[in-house]
Amino acid sequence: MEGGFMFTKSLLAAFTTLFITTALAYPNVGDKVSWTGTMSTVSGETNAVKITKEVIGHDEKKNIWKIKIEAVVGTEKTSETMEISDLYSPAKYKALIVDCVKNGGTLEKLIAPAGTYDTCKMSMTMADGTMVERWWGDIPFGVVSKNTRDSGKMPISKPDLNSIIAGL
Repeated sequence: MEGGFMFTKSLLAAFTTLFITTALAYPNVGDKVSWTGTMSTVSGETNAVKITKEVIGHDEKKNIWKIKIEAVVGTEKTSETMEISDLYSPAKYKALIVDCVKNGGTLEKLIAPAGTYDTCKMSMTMADGTMVERWWGDIPFGVVSKNTRDSGKMPISKPDLNSIIAGL
C-alpha cells in the first residue's frame, strides 16, 4: 500500500514538472493568450475589449508562424490571420529583463487576472502624442498589459492579461 502511494506521488511530481516545462516552452502551436479590458472613445463612450492571439501553425522548414488574432470591442468583432517569422520567446524575455532599465524601462511586478508577473514596463510616445505603455513578461506573445492614452492623457484602452493556454 505504501509503495503505491510513493509511486502515485512520484508520478504526480513527474507530471507537474512536465507541465511546468511545457508551459514555459513557448512559442508552440496551440499557445493562446487573451487580454480583457476597456476602451474609451473620443465621445467618452466606454466599451469592453477582448483580444485573443493564438499560434495556429508553424512551418518548421521556413520558420514561419501562423497567428490568429481576434478582437471584440463592444459588439464589433474582427479576426485576422497573419504569418510572421519571429515570435516572442523566453530568450527574448530574459534579454529584455536584463537590459530593461538601460533601455529606458522599469522593472515592475504586475498583478493581472491571470496571475502575478515580473515585467519590464516600456513606454513610447507616438508622433501624434499618444502614449503607449506595455508591460512585457515571460508569457507567449510577451505583453502582460498595455495602456494607451491620447495626448490629453485620457485613457483610451487598458487590456490586462486574462488567460494563457500553453500549446503542446
